[in-house]
Amino acid sequence: MKYSRLYTGLGLALAQTVAIVPTVHAQLEEVIVTAERREASLQDTDISMTVFSAENIKEQGIQNYLDLSAMSPNVLMHEMPGKAGGAIAIRGFKNAETISSFEPKVALYLDGVLIAKGAGSVFDVLDLERVEILRGPQGTLYGRNTVGGAVNFITKKPQFDEVSGKVSATLGDYDQQDFKGTINVPLGDSFAFKANVASLQRDGFWKNKLDNNKTLGDKDREVAHLQLRWEPSDSLDLLYSFDMTKIDEGMYPLQLVAFGPAQPGLAPYVDDGQQEERYFDAVGTFMKADIEGHSFTANWEINDSLSLVSITGLRKFEVDNFSDSDTSPLFILHNASGDEAETFTQEFRLVGDAFDSDLEYVLGAFYMDEDIKEIYGYNGLGIFGISSNLDSTAQNEVWALFGEGTYSITDKLDLTMGLRYTAEDKEQTRTDTTVLLSTGDAIGGVVLPDAQQDFDDVSGTIGVTYNWTHDLMTYFKVSKGYVSGGFNPRAPNTRPDLWLAGYEEETVYTYELGWKTTWLDNRLIFNGAIFYNDYSDLQVNQLTATGDNNIDNAGDAEITGMELEFTALITDNFTVGGGYGYLDPEYKTYINEGVPEDPSDDVDLSNNHWAHAPENTFNMYARYVVPDVLSGNLVFRVDYSWVDDYFLLTANGPDLVDGNTAPSYDTWNARIGLDEMQGPWDSTISVALWGRNLSDELWYTSGYDLTDGSLGFAAKAPAPPRTFGVDFILEF
Repeated sequence: MKYSRLYTGLGLALAQTVAIVPTVHAQLEEVIVTAERREASLQDTDISMTVFSAENIKEQGIQNYLDLSAMSPNVLMHEMPGKAGGAIAIRGFKNAETISSFEPKVALYLDGVLIAKGAGSVFDVLDLERVEILRGPQGTLYGRNTVGGAVNFITKKPQFDEVSGKVSATLGDYDQQDFKGTINVPLGDSFAFKANVASLQRDGFWKNKLDNNKTLGDKDREVAHLQLRWEPSDSLDLLYSFDMTKIDEGMYPLQLVAFGPAQPGLAPYVDDGQQEERYFDAVGTFMKADIEGHSFTANWEINDSLSLVSITGLRKFEVDNFSDSDTSPLFILHNASGDEAETFTQEFRLVGDAFDSDLEYVLGAFYMDEDIKEIYGYNGLGIFGISSNLDSTAQNEVWALFGEGTYSITDKLDLTMGLRYTAEDKEQTRTDTTVLLSTGDAIGGVVLPDAQQDFDDVSGTIGVTYNWTHDLMTYFKVSKGYVSGGFNPRAPNTRPDLWLAGYEEETVYTYELGWKTTWLDNRLIFNGAIFYNDYSDLQVNQLTATGDNNIDNAGDAEITGMELEFTALITDNFTVGGGYGYLDPEYKTYINEGVPEDPSDDVDLSNNHWAHAPENTFNMYARYVVPDVLSGNLVFRVDYSWVDDYFLLTANGPDLVDGNTAPSYDTWNARIGLDEMQGPWDSTISVALWGRNLSDELWYTSGYDLTDGSLGFAAKAPAPPRTFGVDFILEF
């Protein structure tokens, strides 16, 4: 199978743009995706999804997946402070846990290689062909931990035709200085090398008032992505890739937004809603990370109707940080943590067709071996000179067999069926120690029993697609997904029973009715989906009778929702597009077994609000091109997004504090670019002015509420303020 290409163009959603066809009547071009592990038109794919093209990625300044937040219906993506990672929320399910041994609920892939954890996942990708955001369970073809969906990053591959490259510089306020370079070098008719390198630097947006106004939230990253491609025959394509990101930054800031009875001294430091005020932090807070990945992909076209794909991946990350959780001048809670992980994955896929192409199928096998080491230390509450450390290791092995096929019953009616069997073996160790900081010596500790569990599950999908006309397709499908079970690293060391018991898999059944439509001679595209999710054995945080946090299968829930997307080519040079998402989540059951106030009593929390699920999300863009300006195109683009208010924590109720909520917000981004002007030696030059969050909206991405306990505070992480800059790009 050849790697698919996304033809340059104006897209099928807010996040897509498809190039104007040079004819009298311009049209929106077809977009090819590989969401179903084989090449297909987006308009023929029975998945609610948004695709970001290479052109859109350039115009919106997308560098990693955190830049995609709110650009797709029912999708939010935000920084995971201190973990060199991100939290992805799709249809209300978010990778929110900072502990690396917890499993995500949305899968992230780079060129087909699984990025297994949220920590260490913010790799900066420099030369993207497209990004695919798949909404809804993808358990058959993508496996476990995809109840929310999956995100695919697809890079541009080395080419054999000619030497080509690109150099760019981005200069912005807050002393932003980004420099990038790309070179593609053919080495004969069937061998090519490609290198992407970058230096990304920027001062922080906020000031640390306890550390000589040192800025918080700065960026300092070195990035490299190398690829070797060999095509020894017309039927065999081999690709080796290496990517590396080094990060040396200050901690992402938090705002103190509330305090509890235990900490009345925090009153003078509570945030008053100003963008640049009320930021405090301990002296010397930092976040450092080394992230690297290797992959080897082989595509062998066995014959005209059968291909074999092998994808081998090895990913590593090491992340260290020191943070001030209370974000005040008081010494209440300081944290230091270190995470290391190494993940090996291997996937084989047979992709083919049979019965005169009436049957298209994918058969595959998957294996993963994962090793994780974590250490988490904290001190405070007046215990100066002493740190309590939690040291754990985890080993996970996963095996899976899967298959999916689509059969054309008639010229208009297709039936799709798929199954995936997954087996897992998980082992974890944990040691808690108390350390004297002056010497590093342990002065006490507890070694918990080793924990081990096996899990297995069957995921699947069944659906029908009906093509009413060439331009109108509808589908209905039922899909099952699940999140793997695990252990409770936050369980108190006095409760080894909670540690050993762990929690079971979380399961979702999704019923989805969708449509893909094209109108007005390919000048208008309107796609949508309506869905109902039925969740059982939800993995939720519980407050135990001793006041500790614990993960348990305590809830059942349902979510009804909708996604709409459109793109309209108003004139040959003017395009508008947008998307709308709606979510209506509800707990059917949510039982907390015992709380400190009454350890013997179960508490019904089914009236709690669903976290990370804004009821409404909306996004829209307008793009206008003035051709033949200084031998290039003058491109105007404006993007707008709006997100309803939502809750940041699952543990919420009627007595909420500000740290538990994210108010609604809207953002405006704009770009004016003179693109692809003729330069010397057959090169092109592009210059663009851009601005993001033009209204300087203050909004929040994550938070926590500890006001009820002895810590007595709540804090939230703000999103970046208004920024401006200019891009210079030379391509040859």
